[in-house]
Amino acid sequence: MIKTLIFIPTYNEADNILILLEKIFKINENFKILIIDDDSPDGTANLIQERYPEEKVEVIVRKGKKGRGFAGIRGFKESLKYDFDRLVEMDGDLSHSPEFIPLLLKESENTDLVIGSRFIKGGKDKERGTIREFISFFARIYISMVLGLKIKDITSGFRVFKKQVIEKILPRLTADDPFIVAESLYWVKRYGFSIKEVPIYFYNRNKGVSKLNGKILFTYLFKVLKLGIKGRKTTISS
Repeated sequence: MIKTLIFIPTYNEADNILILLEKIFKINENFKILIIDDDSPDGTANLIQERYPEEKVEVIVRKGKKGRGFAGIRGFKESLKYDFDRLVEMDGDLSHSPEFIPLLLKESENTDLVIGSRFIKGGKDKERGTIREFISFFARIYISMVLGLKIKDITSGFRVFKKQVIEKILPRLTADDPFIVAESLYWVKRYGFSIKEVPIYFYNRNKGVSKLNGKILFTYLFKVLKLGIKGRKTTISS
């Protein structure tokens, strides 16, 4: 039986996280969940700790500078302390539906990294506005060209990693923001691990405010270029 650890980075997800955790445990009550919370002012961490024992859901509250990248790197580091075969990474805002976890895990039997994809046949990006679709489309093309990634959903944060993938790419990760998703994918490819996309439905966050804005997007695209240049100068040894 595959030993599974689910990693969820959170920041101000008090309106969503308990609903998400309930949905996950309905699929498999034996899942172990690791939450890395960026010291959410809305009390996300306290809500989880009041509802679930540490044996089921471990909550680590990060202090200091906040950022999706910092949380991601911390989550990967902490995950390696656990005995697991697969690490499921997903968002805490209900945009990633737990109903797809069994499918992603099944596909991971023969694949090193499985990506829950909105943009392959069978996948859907539900309720997204036209302007955001337009921005997302050109951002994906740009990232694909610069980083040489033949992946349809490069920015999907709904993924399943084999443990050895985390161990290999972790020392390469430096992003402090959402760019960590593309950065980690880039190094997975560079190390020659197998990658497969599986169709999912992506939902707009249920409640709360999206962290994406113009400044973050511009910074993200600049970091893509920087990583592409750095990557070309990096020699990968087996």
